[in-house]
Amino acid sequence: MTEQRWLGPAQQNRRYFTLGTGETFIPIGQNFCFHRLADQLGEEEVLATYRHWLGAFAAQGGNFTRIWLGVPFFNVMPERLGEYSERNLGHIRAVVAMAEEFGVKIKFTVEHFRSVQPPAQPVAETFPGVISFLQPLYSPERGGSCRSMAEFFGSDAGRAAYLAKLRYLAAAGLGETPAVVAWELWNEINSTGELAIWREWSDQMLAALHEIFPRQLALQNLGSFSGSTAYRCYDYLGALAGTDFLQVHRYLDPGAELDICRGPMDVLCADAIGQLRRRCSDKPAVLAEGGAVEANHARYSRLYEKDREGTLLHDVLFAPFFAGSAGSGQCWHWDHLYLDKHDLYWHFGRFARAVAGVDPIAEDFQPYYTETHALRVYGLRGRRMDLLWCRDKASDWRSELDEDRPAADLRDLSVPVDDASSCQAYAPWTDSEEELLLRNSRSALLPPFRRSLVLRVRH
Repeated sequence: MTEQRWLGPAQQNRRYFTLGTGETFIPIGQNFCFHRLADQLGEEEVLATYRHWLGAFAAQGGNFTRIWLGVPFFNVMPERLGEYSERNLGHIRAVVAMAEEFGVKIKFTVEHFRSVQPPAQPVAETFPGVISFLQPLYSPERGGSCRSMAEFFGSDAGRAAYLAKLRYLAAAGLGETPAVVAWELWNEINSTGELAIWREWSDQMLAALHEIFPRQLALQNLGSFSGSTAYRCYDYLGALAGTDFLQVHRYLDPGAELDICRGPMDVLCADAIGQLRRRCSDKPAVLAEGGAVEANHARYSRLYEKDREGTLLHDVLFAPFFAGSAGSGQCWHWDHLYLDKHDLYWHFGRFARAVAGVDPIAEDFQPYYTETHALRVYGLRGRRMDLLWCRDKASDWRSELDEDRPAADLRDLSVPVDDASSCQAYAPWTDSEEELLLRNSRSALLPPFRRSLVLRVRH
């Protein structure tokens, strides 16, 4: 990391982030990418909603979010290529000002469309209220010159159009605020076509991002790691030198090709981070999208209606960090579909408390995993302490949300620990702490808890 950057991998342990001040930064993240109903509301109401979302999130310790710049409300070229909207630029600046006020860091996603032609089928089920989100402006009908994604990625005209947008955003000063820490080239770029059509483009545009926004991070982004084709794409991402950290998307998906994506949420999220770490061990790894969908991403999951306690969100937040991620997992469905609908912001506060005062860089945390009869134990071994997250095996989305069996109170359990001199337990579901009785330096007797428990084991 250069001294001028506001966020980057730490030199001492490059799997974690540090700020330009040298302070360790643990991203506690959530997607707030767009307002699904923005085209039905006035700009004041949309911005008021963003103030509510970001304020409620930050009040619970949330400090990192993602915003899509290709959606109508934020798109600085909304109508025709080369024609800019100062009004929409004002919308971006307003959200950046909120982030500065609330202490939230932003990752901007520059584009997301999958075709230069309008979609043949409605996409309202996938993106309720935002069919226009997938309407591109690079076709000849809207001032461009590209009739396919291969032409967009491969032609000088397509690249020039993309770069013009980046330079306009830089000229507007968005590279000069520490509230903006990262730029993402594309959302799920592998959904636009085969790797061969966008590989060279990614290399060139990542270099351009580094040049245009030298104080911020540059990233590439791939779709959900849920099928056989994902392995090759993520092999590519792991070897991509220009991306400053690694991201993965993964969902609970009953139609997924991979068995793991149909199982417990904590297992599929933890494995997603493991997939990144196996491909590149010296960059931060982040679950940038997690959540639950109907089969093959047809729409958001029916489980959200019943998940009023936020069991799915809890696992998305906790499992990645304890599997070796640089921060919490980042849930996708943030608005009237799930997070805001059930007022689940308090979960960010529970994660923040679980990691409060912990410095993964100073500890040089190394992830490990073990199990007992009742628990999956995700651990981080450090120099002076170990941090463990113990997850009930018997309680998951099937038992609680499909079968309506409440999570049981777990009692009289113990977990193995290493050379413990003391051990403190934090129960996220009751927001309570207590010192534990150590049977010996190798075993800790756990207090009663539901679903999960965090342990701080001091050597």
